[in-house]
Parts: sequence; C-alpha cells; structure tokens
Amino acid sequence: MVAHSELQRVASSGWRAGLANLLRKENRVWWNSRRWLVQSVLWTIVVSGTAALFMLAVPLLAGNSGQPLVGMDDPVGLGIELLFKLGPMALAIGTIVLVQDTIIGERQLGVTEWLLSKPVSRSSYLLAKLLANGLGVLVILVGLQGAIGYGLLWLAAGTPFPLPSYLVGMAGLAVHTLFYLALSLMMGVLTAKRPVLLGTSLGVLMGGQLFGGFLGTFIMLTPWALGGILPVAVQGMPLPLPIGVPIGLTALLAVGCMVVALVRFERVDF
Repeated sequence: MVAHSELQRVASSGWRAGLANLLRKENRVWWNSRRWLVQSVLWTIVVSGTAALFMLAVPLLAGNSGQPLVGMDDPVGLGIELLFKLGPMALAIGTIVLVQDTIIGERQLGVTEWLLSKPVSRSSYLLAKLLANGLGVLVILVGLQGAIGYGLLWLAAGTPFPLPSYLVGMAGLAVHTLFYLALSLMMGVLTAKRPVLLGTSLGVLMGGQLFGGFLGTFIMLTPWALGGILPVAVQGMPLPLPIGVPIGLTALLAVGCMVVALVRFERVDF
C-alpha cells in the first residue's frame, strides 16, 4: 500500500516533525540533478586546476625553457599556499553563492509558507537545509578538492605528503566553509533581500582581509585567521596559539549562527 501512495505518513513530531521528508527533498536538489556534477567540475577547475597549473605545469614549462621562475622553486609549498590560503576564500564565496537563494527564494515564492502549513516544524525546515547543503559542500567543495589536492602534492613531491598535518588543514578548511554556510542560512532568516545577505556574508569574509592586520594575535580567535594560518599549520611551522583554537572557535560561531537562525525563524511571520 505504501508503495502506491503519493504521501507517506511519518511518526516524527515536535522539533523534528517532517525532518526526514524535508531532508529527502533538499538532498534531491544536490544528488538527483546535475548540480553535483556541475559543481564538481567547476570547483575542480577553480581550486585544483589552479593548484595544478602553478605546481606542475608552470614549473615544467619553465624547466623546458631553461629559465627559472621566481617563487616556483618549491612547488609543494606553493601548492599548500594555494590550497589552504586561497582555497578557504574561494570555497567560502562558492558556498555563499550556492545557498543565497535556498531560504530567500522559497520565502518569496511562497514555498516556505506552504511547507510550514503541513506537519512540519520550523526547526526541521532549517536543519534540513543545513544538513543537505552541508553534505553537498563537504563532499564536493571540500572533500573532492582535498583529495585531488593531496594527489597533486604527492605528484609534486614524488612522495606522499604527511597525512596527519594535511588532515588538520582539511579540518580547518571544512569548518571555515561550514561557518559561511551557517552565516548565509542565518542571513536568509534575518532578511528577505538577497543583496543584504550577500553583502553581509561577503563583507564578513572580506573583512578579515581588510582589517585582520589590526587585530594582531587576537585574529586567532576569529574565522579570519584560518586563511592565513592553515598553510603554516599544514607545513608544521609554529603558531601563536594551537591550531585547534581558531578551528574550535569557528565551529562554535557556526553553531551560534544556527542557534540565532532557529530562534529568529520561530518568530518570522509569513
């Protein structure tokens, strides 16, 4: 009977009412369409392609020409800089752009109001978006590029790069990206205007580049630190504070963004 019915009754209630169904809906956006393929190709070109160009192709061309290139004498160090310094910014921008419409678009089309008229809790609505988009971002933007990047470092060095330190960098990259996912979802609750969401989320991201130098060591207590210190941590160089401090605090800020979003969403009128 269930196989032939259009709707399936679920037993969940309370804060997780409708979570399973909403999660299936959100996951279909990523995995039952070409989105996963398009994003995989796009970010492989942007992140891994750029790293491959500077780590492998450019030094090879320079070697064939007999003219050494300044800054290209250490392709492994250069690759780490590209993957863990430019990578956090690129993936954060990609995440913000990907999720900018996930709440605002549905609010403007009336989809959110329609869904919440069903036996669906508001917390389930937000958590489904966090979990589904978080999975997509972690697998495609972070995991896939991290795996390719490790392979590139292996090729450039001729030997496997130390995995524990690389995984520390990947943990920081993942937490940094998830913070901007949570921030963008929070802004999707706090405002119904895309320019405000984009301006705020991108402003927070760029703020570290503009004003981080004024914070000194205190920048280690913010997500802004990760773009600068992840390459240092991956290469095993000393840091002012343990790498776990900025990673942990960034994770706490991401949780804080979702708490604010959940509390505020309960009071939004549709």
